[in-house]
Amino acid sequence: GMKDTYFYLPAEKHSRLVRLHTENKDRKAIPMSFAGSLDPDFPKVQGKFYSGGAGLSSTVYDYAIFLQMLLNGGTYNGQQLLSPASIRMMTSNQIGDFTVGVRKFGLGFGIANEAEAAIQPVSVGSFDWAGAFATTYWADPKEGIVALFFTQKWPNSWGELANKFRVLTYQAIKSSNK
Repeated sequence: GMKDTYFYLPAEKHSRLVRLHTENKDRKAIPMSFAGSLDPDFPKVQGKFYSGGAGLSSTVYDYAIFLQMLLNGGTYNGQQLLSPASIRMMTSNQIGDFTVGVRKFGLGFGIANEAEAAIQPVSVGSFDWAGAFATTYWADPKEGIVALFFTQKWPNSWGELANKFRVLTYQAIKSSNK
């Protein structure tokens, strides 16, 4: 169901690529032009490198489908795409007693533990990650939340926006599934 996710955008979808922005000295967002090795139009270039850890261009809708499949234990639209055991491994602590800050990590995601849940309004077991251009998302299995906050900005000094979005999301919950 992810019809708009690519390493390299097909020519017929180039016009849909959201413009990458940066900020001026007053922290106002302005369109970004080529900056050193960072080409804001890199998804329009045709290539052969398919990175397992970076480089995808997608829509919020497509990525929400992916997160919903993970939240459903690997199932989407009645089709088992990944095994429940794979999802458990991806979304559970894989670093033992180690922490990165207060966090734990699964296979590809940060995992909220008790220490993080005491700082931010997330449920223990929520999983998340962020992208280079100020995109962030999380899924909360206990609350049934899939949340995405995508901007297209580099560098991004407005990191507090994603955290405020997370707080407001949890404040909007009227009853808890916990």
